[in-house]
Amino acid sequence: MRNSVYIAAIMLFATSQAMAVSVWELSQSCGDDAKLWCDGVAYGEAMQTCIDANYEKLSEPCRAIADRLRAGEEVSLF
Repeated sequence: MRNSVYIAAIMLFATSQAMAVSVWELSQSCGDDAKLWCDGVAYGEAMQTCIDANYEKLSEPCRAIADRLRAGEEVSLF
C-alpha cells in the first residue's frame, strides 16, 4: 500500500511537470526563431501572437514548443 502511494505521488509530480514548458526549453527551442521573426516584440502574449503568426516559418523544435503552448501548456520558470 505504501509503495502504491509513493508511485502515485511520483506519477502525479511527473505529469504536472510535463504540463508546462520551461523558460529554458522555450529559449533553447525558439530563441533563434524569435530573433529572426519577432525581433523587437515584447515577451508574453505579444511574443506568443508573433510566434503564432509566423508558425509556418518556425524551425521544427520551435514548432513543437508552439504546439504545446497551443494545446494549453503554460510557461514555467522550471
